[in-house]
Amino acid sequence: MSGMTDIVIRLTDENDASQVSVCVDSVARERLFLADTKGFSVEETLEFIRFVRNAGGAHLVAVNRDSVVGWCDITPYSFEGLTHCGRLGMGLLSEYRGRGIGKKLLAEALPLAFRNGLERIELEVFASNIVAVRLYRYFGFLEEGRKRKARKLDGTYDDVILFGLLDEEWLR
Repeated sequence: MSGMTDIVIRLTDENDASQVSVCVDSVARERLFLADTKGFSVEETLEFIRFVRNAGGAHLVAVNRDSVVGWCDITPYSFEGLTHCGRLGMGLLSEYRGRGIGKKLLAEALPLAFRNGLERIELEVFASNIVAVRLYRYFGFLEEGRKRKARKLDGTYDDVILFGLLDEEWLR
């Protein structure tokens, strides 16, 4: 296992679509952190990366040598009246968690999204994902609501916490 010095945070390139697809699928199949329990095809992933970039959002990857080990995306909404808002999603391969990489991803993604004109970033996170909840609070996200028993998977319920961060509240 290499150290943090080998991790590079950078904008996602279209050539990363295959590895991002594998990374998302790996995290989804853990059945703990993402809404879906399987990832997306390479084609769907490429289309999503292009959409985020063309819409003025942020899509970044964490790379260890030549391997994508995590991602963070902030996707602007396309509905009239909501285009000032973006939805955040992120994840890391299990062996790279707990090393500050998520913090580095968010530290790069948030200013990029706000510079691109977003005024509000929101997300949903499972209440059981204590590490992620702590990370979002660290960056100034405020809890705006809770969907009780919103997820039932493998016979277990989990609440979904709604978080939001406004540009003027962000702790730069």
